Amino acid sequence: MKFSHKYIIVGAGSAGCVLANKLSADPNNSVLLIEAGPMDNYPTIKMPLGASSLFKNKKYGWGYETEPEPNLNNRSINWPRGKTLGGSSSINGMLYIRGQSEDYEAWENSGNRGWGYRDLIKQFINLENNQNHEDQYHGSFGPLWVETYQSSLEASRVFMNACKESGINENRDFNGADQEGFGTYQVNIKNGQRFSAADAFLKPILSRSNLELIANTLVLKIIINNKKAVGVKIKNRQGTNVVTADSEIILCGGAINSPQILMLSGIGPKEILRKINVPVNHDLPGVGQNLQDHLTVNISYKVDHLQTFGELMKPLRMIKNLYQYWINRNGLLTYPASDIGVFFKTNENIKTPNAQIHFAPGAGKYKKDGAMEPISGITASVCNLRPHSKGHIELNSSDPEEPPKIFANYLSNKADLAPMIEGIKKVRKIFQSPSIQKFNPMEMSPSKGCEDDNQIEALIRQECLSVYHPVGTCKMGSNQDCVVDEKLCVYGIKSLRVADASIFPSIISGNTNATCNVVGAQCAEFILEEL
Repeated sequence: MKFSHKYIIVGAGSAGCVLANKLSADPNNSVLLIEAGPMDNYPTIKMPLGASSLFKNKKYGWGYETEPEPNLNNRSINWPRGKTLGGSSSINGMLYIRGQSEDYEAWENSGNRGWGYRDLIKQFINLENNQNHEDQYHGSFGPLWVETYQSSLEASRVFMNACKESGINENRDFNGADQEGFGTYQVNIKNGQRFSAADAFLKPILSRSNLELIANTLVLKIIINNKKAVGVKIKNRQGTNVVTADSEIILCGGAINSPQILMLSGIGPKEILRKINVPVNHDLPGVGQNLQDHLTVNISYKVDHLQTFGELMKPLRMIKNLYQYWINRNGLLTYPASDIGVFFKTNENIKTPNAQIHFAPGAGKYKKDGAMEPISGITASVCNLRPHSKGHIELNSSDPEEPPKIFANYLSNKADLAPMIEGIKKVRKIFQSPSIQKFNPMEMSPSKGCEDDNQIEALIRQECLSVYHPVGTCKMGSNQDCVVDEKLCVYGIKSLRVADASIFPSIISGNTNATCNVVGAQCAEFILEEL
């Protein structure tokens, strides 16, 4: 390992892999990429349906949980975050969703030049290798494989027919001109296997002599000298060392780890830092604040004479499924987290969709290890796309190996309840359609019997879960509560940037991974422009 490089990137996740690829394209740039977790060679990482088995795997994920949430009956909510090459793109549901153009226009209008939709669509196109769409919204020459998932189960086709019968228009491209409607999700799956950020952007270029990757290495803190980031203190099997950067250090640790590292380095709210005896290098109150996430609640139905995961995952059939997957890379085990989606408005006065449904041709309950135990049924999960509630992250102690405290503060703004209540009613309307009724759908516990708004609200508070989209804890902008400027430079500290989901000023209307790729590309462009 070399102990001095031009650039140090902390985190080989959805943004960090893109950034490493683009910075190291110039042979004059010496780049060190540091990943806390191991290589991504665990079998279920590549197997799409195996994603949930990794959620509480402490080797390949951080295994975070929130503090008890006061508005969710004091439940602690599971927050899986990837800790391996590809970061959370190696354990996520593989759905490729960009959000709405209005999301990015809001970013730009809040003072972030260059972050409007007309700017970012260029990055999306350049990164993408789309197998099914050729138009002004898509690219076919980028490294990131994107395909429209081809559902093979009758349950998925039945649900799509039910959406049509319910008066919902079909949308063949959620990443095109308009997001509203029902349709099949685009996914990062290639030849039946997960195609992570590491697969797309990192592995093809690991042979570059100017790029060094070190895994299983924890960054303890950033070394600050006269308000300038000059290196990072790391810990691995070789012990504790300091690695220096001649030009810049870029944090790509995600919405939890990036603010944690900043605070461990003495950059953050001085009151919190002093409370745990961390010397203050720069008082930056916004670090760890502005935390946002998507909540979801599952509505499951038992159905008759309709093939679902519950039947297909019984022991004898699983032998066939495993054989089919390992030999042909097809079949049940290639399913993403959801194959059919719906984006809709819960209020006619809303201009763009504010709720999302993830449909799955199966149902189940979570076991203690985080894996899903299948039961006979189908599920539609309702998500409020634009929550108003905000939380924060703070250090538990000055020990880098101790996880931070996560205060998601879900449903602290009561306005967040209405879209979820209306979303549940929308699901029930869909399930009343003729296409589904002929299979005798029966709503299952715990939602069964929840009819009026008060009962539905109680259900949401007791049963809702995270969609695993934390963002915003190193907010981009020019206000006093912001952490980075529009070029992603950390206020008050030279030669230090943040590039990951933590910089989102506000959460986008959909799954967040694709946007994290774009954040990495934007950051690389800013750095290279300054050379």
